[in-house]
Amino acid sequence: MEAEKQGKTLWEMLLERLHHPGSGNGEGVAFADPLDLRVGSPVAVAYANGPDFADYNFTVQEIREYTRRIGGQDFPFTDYVLRGVNAKSPDADTAMAARLRVVPNQAGAHDSLLLRLEDEFGFSEDFLAVVKDTTGIFEVRDDQSGATETFSRINDLRQSYQAAVLVVAETTPEGKAAASKSSPVKVLFVEMNADTGWFQIWRGREFFD
Repeated sequence: MEAEKQGKTLWEMLLERLHHPGSGNGEGVAFADPLDLRVGSPVAVAYANGPDFADYNFTVQEIREYTRRIGGQDFPFTDYVLRGVNAKSPDADTAMAARLRVVPNQAGAHDSLLLRLEDEFGFSEDFLAVVKDTTGIFEVRDDQSGATETFSRINDLRQSYQAAVLVVAETTPEGKAAASKSSPVKVLFVEMNADTGWFQIWRGREFFD
């Protein structure tokens, strides 16, 4: 970590970026955009990702840059928030919410996960206790079939973490945040908004181009 960043919280570093966007090389705030997409860009989702996505046309609604601090190190990833419109029935009620999560890997490239909103609900102390359970095991049971899937924490992590999130709702032509505004691996992410306590559960797997 750079010396000038020592002692600063993720929130303080994010505010510094927003108020001092850099050298002035174009308007806006630079952010991690590994797929070089813009708000409004179409995203092709191949049939290999599953038949559930086949009839939908997806576009980027916003881009979210996450920075997690774990063990004194910062780990970024980028979520492309997608809205899928059903090509056969473009009614708003049939739209699909999805995310394309892009995470840097040790090879210097990135891995992509296609996530779909599984569930969301208001704050629950009991559910928070389940998520923070020290076993690192999270089970999901299908209410209809009774089938249970078991997920374990990545890299055997046992503690929860906080993340600073830069939400980009509009991009400049240069790709900056507008200043004015195979056998797939299954994954499950649980997020809690620290301000509202709102939970979201995102389920997904590897993304195939």
